Amino acid sequence: MYYDPKIAVRIDDGISELSEYHRRVQQGCSASPILFDLYINDIFSDVLGVDVSGLPNRIPGLPFADDAVVLADSAENLQTSLDAISAWSDAWEMAVSASKCAIMAINCDDAVEMTLQRQTIRTTDNYTYLGYIMNSKWGVSDTIRNNKIKA
Repeated sequence: MYYDPKIAVRIDDGISELSEYHRRVQQGCSASPILFDLYINDIFSDVLGVDVSGLPNRIPGLPFADDAVVLADSAENLQTSLDAISAWSDAWEMAVSASKCAIMAINCDDAVEMTLQRQTIRTTDNYTYLGYIMNSKWGVSDTIRNNKIKA
């Protein structure tokens, strides 16, 4: 599947000529999640992260598949971490979609404009991550309300 891969595109009733395909993991391949994990494994290597009481190392973020939460203890450290992720992404030719990103400040006065791969990231008071609706006050009422609606 990964040796000399080729793709074709279906257009209306026809199919295009085969083209070489040398980027990304193959959709539907059982090895794809593992290969992606190996590929993205060091994305947080230069991210500053935060100290968590009782843990020996700083926590740079919370990755899950192709989603991630970046943790920082100041606006300056967050931008430094975003710059590190931008450099990693540029080096590995991986585009980050800023439209799917948001900055949520917790225990901070004002949100500061941040950029990731030269794109401005919006700010928000709540953010959904892995089905959990987090808000800047650490409240869980939005998640509870959402789960009641689904039930």
